[in-house]
Amino acid sequence: MRSQIYQIIHLTGVLMVFIAYGGLIVRSTTGSNDKGIRRLGALTSGIGLFLILLGGFGLVAVLNYGWPLWIIIKSAIWFALGGMIALINRKPEYSQLSWWSTILLGVLALLMVILKPQF
Repeated sequence: MRSQIYQIIHLTGVLMVFIAYGGLIVRSTTGSNDKGIRRLGALTSGIGLFLILLGGFGLVAVLNYGWPLWIIIKSAIWFALGGMIALINRKPEYSQLSWWSTILLGVLALLMVILKPQF
């Protein structure tokens, strides 16, 4: 049961980050300077990143995974997503790159957790 709670926390965080980044990228693309949208996106992504971390490491502890390479790669993806907000907010000319990079990082994280490759 505890692992299911951590999964829900983790996936809720994932949803929050991707919704926030999608909104922020659209705001950036349209040239909007709406501080309310920017604040909402930053808050949502920050809480989402925290929930991803909490749920992910909760699962690692409960399921006793240790530190296989796929978890290290997922941690690196988490850091990349955390830094992505700076690119989204400061470089609107890279909005398409931000869009596809966010999707690519999400797919890579999915591949790591589903396949759990042993390198």
